[in-house]
Amino acid sequence: MSDSSGKEIRHKIQELSESIKDHQFQYYVNDKPSITDAAFDKLWQELIELEKKYPQFKLADSPTSDVGGGFATHFEQYDHIERMMSLDNVFDQDELNTWFDRIEKSGAKNNWLCEVKVDGLAINLLYEKGKLTRALTRGNGTTGEDVTLNIKTIDTVPLQLSGKKIPERLEVRGEVFFPLKAFDELNDSLEEAGKQRFANPRNAAAGSLRQKDPKVTASRPLDLVVHGIGAADGISFEQQSSAYELLKSWGLPTSNRFKVVASRKAVIDFIAQYEKHRHDVEHEIDGVVIKVNEIAVQNELGFTSRAPKWAIAFKYPPEEVTTKLLDIKVSVGRTGRVTPFAFMEPVKVAGSTVTNATLHNQEEIIRKGILIGDTVLIRKAGDVIPEVLGPVLEKRSGKEKAFVMPTICPDCGSKLRAITEGDVDIRCPNNQSCPAQLIERLFYIGSRSALDIDVLGYEAAAALLNDGLVKNEGDLFSLTEKDLAKSQFFLKKDGTLGAIADRFIIGLQTAKSRPLWRVLVALSIRHVGPTSAQALANKFGSIEGIKAASTQELANTEGVGAVIADSISEWFGEKWHQKIIEKWEKSGVALVDQKPKNNLKQTLAGLTIVVTGSLAEFTRDGATEAIILRGGKSSSSVSSKTDFVVAGDAAGSKLQRAEELGVPVLDEAGFKSLLANGKG
Repeated sequence: MSDSSGKEIRHKIQELSESIKDHQFQYYVNDKPSITDAAFDKLWQELIELEKKYPQFKLADSPTSDVGGGFATHFEQYDHIERMMSLDNVFDQDELNTWFDRIEKSGAKNNWLCEVKVDGLAINLLYEKGKLTRALTRGNGTTGEDVTLNIKTIDTVPLQLSGKKIPERLEVRGEVFFPLKAFDELNDSLEEAGKQRFANPRNAAAGSLRQKDPKVTASRPLDLVVHGIGAADGISFEQQSSAYELLKSWGLPTSNRFKVVASRKAVIDFIAQYEKHRHDVEHEIDGVVIKVNEIAVQNELGFTSRAPKWAIAFKYPPEEVTTKLLDIKVSVGRTGRVTPFAFMEPVKVAGSTVTNATLHNQEEIIRKGILIGDTVLIRKAGDVIPEVLGPVLEKRSGKEKAFVMPTICPDCGSKLRAITEGDVDIRCPNNQSCPAQLIERLFYIGSRSALDIDVLGYEAAAALLNDGLVKNEGDLFSLTEKDLAKSQFFLKKDGTLGAIADRFIIGLQTAKSRPLWRVLVALSIRHVGPTSAQALANKFGSIEGIKAASTQELANTEGVGAVIADSISEWFGEKWHQKIIEKWEKSGVALVDQKPKNNLKQTLAGLTIVVTGSLAEFTRDGATEAIILRGGKSSSSVSSKTDFVVAGDAAGSKLQRAEELGVPVLDEAGFKSLLANGKG
């Protein structure tokens, strides 16, 4: 065989393999066959014959070696070719004018592109030779999670670009969103099925895109709008608006809700128009993005460490509405804490319907002067978390009544009490058998903050307990398919086990090898979060080592202290807690420290970092995990041994302590740079 013939055969086998996989994906995941069965069989047979004749050219991942339909998303991490930047924000016209002044000093003319800011999930699509080869979430801007299979289920995302002058390599940036009408329909169906509603469309989009089974994502009507270009080979354009025209010509879903204007007043008018009609749009918006339209000027202005200087996001203020406070109820959390929450007449705020809002504790209710029966003012802080601001006093009728904190647990009947003197929180002491605490603990074990177990959400946790499959979390890892067959939650309509059972069993097996610090967090020991759990895992190396340590030894561990040490000693002092550990060990859960395996560069090796205040793109647990996965140590206290303090909004005393000690302080942009590049 000549070299040229070999290349042709290898190319043909690769081409057939890719084509068959694409057709299988459309058939098994999207339920939309793209060719007839006969045409598919012809392709299949052709590939088999070529592989049989030329086995040396058979691909390692050939579809003929797999059972059809075996598609799963594993969220592996990859770097973006060009970094995905954030946007700086302004919140009023004065701040916007300051930005205009700064831009115009650099020579920019009045030529602005205004577009609505989609409140969705940022995504980066990579096309090579016009074919979609990878889709990544934003992640930390440098590295994102691979969600390619899930993105391929979105009808508006072209798998192959069409048109003229398509570049060899192209990164396209956009936002995945959940259409508002479909979001309401989804929540209604979830409610009818007795399942938990999504809080808002953005959460629904993120939750749908982060499904390990792409078929679940395919069942959700996600959509996408693209608004930018990252890396691109061999293309150029003079204006941002012409870039949008080019993307649209290739079949990509661009927005028609943008406008090029020639004055500041026109920008303000655009902002005002969409603030007035923000709920008339098919997706949620949280503001307007203003960009310099000329690309040459964009290039001159450049970037800060986190955002382009030539673009700004004008964020709309959180919406505030009034509604009737029908009652104040309480919920019991996984550690027994009893939290009052407002139960209100349904009201639409920031695009979603709200019926509940946290009230934190009885002292907060008294401080705000809230009475049952009040008309109350509701705000969704950041358009996400419902918050009761206070009563509308002029609407009181005199029939309102004060809330009295219950003295008996509503779920198990135990007498409620404060755990420590002066504690504003009261708790249910029946940790062992209070149904509410058991469900919450099981649910938490399955969360991403703990062991990240597929399927183990709130409904699954309730089913496991209500159907008698487990008495407490100790029984979790010994569950078998035979056990699951006793619960309707895991069965199909015909009474046989469904795919959800397989996913759950696999999730349990995977969770057994999670790092020790995650196991500690999953045990729901009061006060033990990721930071202290990491410190304990690093020092003692095993559950047995932590259990054997004295309270003083625990307290002397950096990042732990006396309060957490007392809580740990108290937890291990309970025989039923020890039984949980014994059962988990017998079931194969790793109770010895194992360093996490990941493909991330160990940019933070040897560094101790304290995160304080709130960050825009990281939860506290997320920031801790980002540090740990890159070899660093996350600490809860600032000392002379601290290498960096990351200060978000409302940083408080830790920031002051860092300044006193001369410890370098980073903002969120600096933190992301540190994660990507290390100390240098």
